[in-house]
Amino acid sequence: MEEKDPDDKDCPHMSNDGDWLPLLRRDTELTLSLHPYCENCGLVRNVGPDRPRKLGYYVDKLSELENYLKNEDSKKGKNKLTEVHKRLIVKEMEEEKVFNDLYGVLASTQEEKFVEILKKYRPDLEECVIRYYLE
Repeated sequence: MEEKDPDDKDCPHMSNDGDWLPLLRRDTELTLSLHPYCENCGLVRNVGPDRPRKLGYYVDKLSELENYLKNEDSKKGKNKLTEVHKRLIVKEMEEEKVFNDLYGVLASTQEEKFVEILKKYRPDLEECVIRYYLE
């Protein structure tokens, strides 16, 4: 079987049961945990606290943020996230590899990309508000 390049974007990751690898927990305590990996390209899937999430998680967070902006009393609803903004944001997230490939990516990387995309379409939103809804 020919081994693929880990940077190959078209790898149809076939999950293996995994190998026992170190798992970094809080307070830098190292333990061993079973980490699944791709049989084709060898990328290891993160199972630690910074585990990546599927695209649907971020779409849900976008909806929570939309509800907050819609109900925000101080702006009387003028600050809401429009359907056009939402569609453009979701479309761009669908095109980003970090939201579609759970191998070789961290949740913190996904969160940075989520904030970047939101700020692209809504530069008036404060980063701390966006990050609050990611927790």
